[in-house]
Amino acid sequence: MIITNYNKYNFFSESDRYKKVKWQDVRVGDLVHLSNNETVPADILLLRTSDLHGACYIDTCDLDGETNLKRREVVRGFTDKQNIFTPCKFLSRVEADAPTTKLYRFHGALIHPTGERIPIATENLLLRESRLKNTDFIEGIVVYAGHETKSMLNNSGPRYKRSQVEQQMNIDVIWCVIILLILCIVGAVGCKMWLSSFGQFPVPYLPFDVHPSYEGLLTFWTYIIILQVMIPLSLYVTIELCKILQVYHIHNNIDLYDEDTNKKTECRAMNITEELGQIQHIFSDKTGTLTENKMLFRRCVVNGIDYNHPASEMERLNTKPGAPTPPLIVNTTLLNDMLELINSSQYLSANAQRLQEFLLVLAICNTVIVSVTPHHDLMNASGIIEVQGAGSSTSGMLKSVKENHIPLQNITETDSSPSSVPIANNNMAPAISADRYTRLAESRSVTPSPPPNLVYALPTQTHVPSLSPINSSAETTPTSDSPPMKMKSFSNSISPTGRAKAVINSKITTLTAFLNVKAQAKRISNKLNQTKNQTSFKTVNGRPLYEAESPDELALVSAAYSYDCCLVNRSPNHILVNIPNSGMAEYEVLKILPFDSSRKCMSIVVRRTGTQEIILYTKGADSSIMPVLTPCGRNTPEGIMREKTQQQLDRYARDGLRILVMAKRILNPAEYTEWWARHQEIEMSLENRERRIRESFAKLECNLTLLGATGIEDGLQDGVPETIAALISAGISVWVLTGDKPETAINIAYSAKLFTQQMELLRLTARSRDAAESAINFYLAELDNSKAIYGANPRLKPRALVVDGKTLTFILDLRSKLIRPFLRLAKNCASVLCCRSTPLQKAYLVKVVKEELRLCTLAIGDGANDVSMIQMADVGVGISGQEGMQAVMAADFTLSRFRYLEPLLLTHGYWCYDRLSRMILYFFYKNATFVFLIYWYQLYCGFSGSVMMDQMYLMLYNLIFTSLPPIAIGVYDKRVPEDFLLQNCYLYKHGRLRLAYRPHDFWIVLLDSLYQSLVIFFMALCAYAESDIGIWEFGATITACCLYTNLVHGALEIRSWTILHVLSIVLSLGSFYAFSIIYNSTCVNCFGLPSTYWVIFRCLGSLVHWLVILISTVVAILPRLLFLTVKNSLFPDDSAKVLMQTKINRSRGEDLLIAWSRSASASSIYRIADYGSKNQIITTIS
Repeated sequence: MIITNYNKYNFFSESDRYKKVKWQDVRVGDLVHLSNNETVPADILLLRTSDLHGACYIDTCDLDGETNLKRREVVRGFTDKQNIFTPCKFLSRVEADAPTTKLYRFHGALIHPTGERIPIATENLLLRESRLKNTDFIEGIVVYAGHETKSMLNNSGPRYKRSQVEQQMNIDVIWCVIILLILCIVGAVGCKMWLSSFGQFPVPYLPFDVHPSYEGLLTFWTYIIILQVMIPLSLYVTIELCKILQVYHIHNNIDLYDEDTNKKTECRAMNITEELGQIQHIFSDKTGTLTENKMLFRRCVVNGIDYNHPASEMERLNTKPGAPTPPLIVNTTLLNDMLELINSSQYLSANAQRLQEFLLVLAICNTVIVSVTPHHDLMNASGIIEVQGAGSSTSGMLKSVKENHIPLQNITETDSSPSSVPIANNNMAPAISADRYTRLAESRSVTPSPPPNLVYALPTQTHVPSLSPINSSAETTPTSDSPPMKMKSFSNSISPTGRAKAVINSKITTLTAFLNVKAQAKRISNKLNQTKNQTSFKTVNGRPLYEAESPDELALVSAAYSYDCCLVNRSPNHILVNIPNSGMAEYEVLKILPFDSSRKCMSIVVRRTGTQEIILYTKGADSSIMPVLTPCGRNTPEGIMREKTQQQLDRYARDGLRILVMAKRILNPAEYTEWWARHQEIEMSLENRERRIRESFAKLECNLTLLGATGIEDGLQDGVPETIAALISAGISVWVLTGDKPETAINIAYSAKLFTQQMELLRLTARSRDAAESAINFYLAELDNSKAIYGANPRLKPRALVVDGKTLTFILDLRSKLIRPFLRLAKNCASVLCCRSTPLQKAYLVKVVKEELRLCTLAIGDGANDVSMIQMADVGVGISGQEGMQAVMAADFTLSRFRYLEPLLLTHGYWCYDRLSRMILYFFYKNATFVFLIYWYQLYCGFSGSVMMDQMYLMLYNLIFTSLPPIAIGVYDKRVPEDFLLQNCYLYKHGRLRLAYRPHDFWIVLLDSLYQSLVIFFMALCAYAESDIGIWEFGATITACCLYTNLVHGALEIRSWTILHVLSIVLSLGSFYAFSIIYNSTCVNCFGLPSTYWVIFRCLGSLVHWLVILISTVVAILPRLLFLTVKNSLFPDDSAKVLMQTKINRSRGEDLLIAWSRSASASSIYRIADYGSKNQIITTIS
């Protein structure tokens, strides 16, 4: 069934069945049943799966961003009970750790009623938000629910974001309020003093008695009303309008549109567009954000010979996101070497055998499974677990059970009735139909396994049959006689006598093995005949559909398939593989040694059916495999081959390929049996279990024989290296935070040009707080010594820092006091890479950098594991990729590809910040100038609060007359064209260093407005001195002067003139005169205001009026014009330098190089399209 995030099935005792409930109703102790492709609603301990061997697979892309499948197993001891497990008989008690944020750490114990304690670990836990894959169904018990689950604990919750420009503006608005209060207090005191100066004499123009103190109080509130323009309330409205228009243009920019995905850039937050231009620190996820998560097999080296597999034409054409990986182009040299015979005999040469064994490792040393369909859940639509078959020993419905939830000391206990009532098959139908209507209301939808669009169900016709893991294991797989299977019956403590018996048994088995060869061959033939009638998932190119824990395993298996070494089927204990020139072979899986970040390798112990030879195949990082190879001399053939292989590995690393080395070891059966017995004891232990298991694995993974190595290319998204290079050249620090393995992340960092071969790699991989402190102090001391030696110019070799998740745990602990030393070390590194980091660690790193270093941060990711980081950063960007929509929903901006981050920040971010900053300062300027003009008049009216201009002008000055120029500046002005911003990334420091709007700029603007208001007022006062002009005509002249001055000032602020800028100024002047003419010609006594009838007409007909406007505007603007001229001539900023240099080059014709072609009698004009410091791009114009 297809399930949403609201419903799931848990065991319901009252109706003897599972019942669908909401996620919010899931409680600790509930028994849960999930079907294929359903999302896990809580942290569940796995008790049963559809696989008889107790394995299932989950997709954790919403947790750690990885889209590969991960294997989980039922609790030890429940493997043999998969067919007989019933919820009502589960009486055990679960003890687990307290809820933590650590996704990769879980320990506890399952305590049976007999007192036996079974250890449980991460491989037994299904985490909330993961999705069940390639498994018919699972059943388990809830250990953590709700906000105690690991995914919820890693979600820091939403946070309101406010831009730093707004924060600075709010501070300046507070200063405006303070200035307003000062002006009002001074005016009130001046009014009181003026009235008190008359003493016993009557106050002129006031025919009534006045009280100076009382009148001063009234005048204070009068000034509050007439000078309230000082508080730019309309500025907030203008800013919101500008941001809406900015968002509109970003959303509709064709350069930010991705044709492959048919997605635009979206702005989900309207209030922080200007933050895009101030980013100082970028935190990026890796998987799905920088990469396509598409691994491509590029090179391999076997016998010291390099075999190249370049990109095919189909691969170059099929680059759309989510597109299937095209088939590998076979290397003919490798194919010929693989079939090389000894002296034309029928036997393969040693090199050919090693090549074939190398391909076999690629095919089987992994966790890849062959997907089969359909997936059948044993639970029907009513929540009843149906009988599996006629041969089943138990038939009937489950007995109801009463579940008790004991949330004490993090212990989960489920008690139930010890007995169940079996019901005959013929009684089941009446039992089901009794409450048919209730059950039909809760009916589930059918849930087949949905393959990708490129997958089709086709009958198997070639040598690549695909078997169901469940059916092959249950029906057609031969019974295992391996020592591991025998050891399962041993007790926890195995005596030496028992071990001796096991050795003897293995010897006896060796003597009789050859007698079973024909029987084994016949069994394989029967298995192949059965699979011909089955249906398997196959891709459009006819290949089986593989699913794996990591995409590089898929690349290796696909590469082996290309050379006819095909993985046909895999079950937990057996592997069926087609070997070139040998046909079908079956291998018994004795033990899988899973990958971990300490060993950096993965191994598998197998025995080919019909033989007793036990072989360990391993693959891993070169740093882990090469040191544990069997010692040999440098001049021996093996030593020479290893040296050649190492040279190729160095070449692969320089090319940024992911390197994996393949090796093998032939094990003695007695030796392996003894190791297995000891390893069983270690797995049952509880103390230092992980460390002891690693040490046990290391005893097998030694004295290896080198087979070869591979170089895999992780498909980076288009433009990622160029984008990261541009961001770094813009002065932005880039950190990559990923939950991936260190080796994988480092390789990607090299491919993405975050790391370069010239960088010195610093690693912090401590396992204790003291070790972390020692490592940080060591690197800091080395840094200080380097500075002391090289002085102001440190050594040229840059540094890159790599930190793993466990070290971050110690560093981010406030009690460790390592945050500041770590940040000091990180600031001296060119790039930082954090591996195996949890979602909460990502968010906390962003918080630490933002608060401790006081930097403007941006976080970008594509998965649910990036939500906390995105919400914590000043700007959150979500990639609308293939990992769901949670990151997109939590982000402020949405991109379809990482490469669009460059134009979003360097172009639109630069513009938005510069526009809004200059618009805000311009708004403060024009409002302050208007207020000061009114205030100077109070010196001549006894601080009475009278104004010399019409009240309508007071109301409409901000609303209409001067409303358009700020919008034109804030939306459409371009300080630097787009091409120059992308070519000269260093120009981004204009916003990164916040040069457009600094705290002192506000006071400079106020001084400028103070000067201009003095010029305008006293210029008009002197011009009309000794005249009989009326107060309204005087006020209209001052208003017109102020408007002209403001508009000319705005014209100086405009950097790129367009028709919209011209219209904003023309419409501002036109609206003033249109309103004045209509108002002064029609309103004799309107709105109860004093009459200003015909005032504007007298002003328009007065020469003094126009002279006052002209002279006062020139004198008011002249200082600012001179300042800008001197500044741009003698001390130009970077943007002015770029523009002037471009203008000079164009005037000299240096950008046009004409070359005449005599043969064609034509000219080709080559225009240099780049004037900056990046790549010189030359385009041809014909």
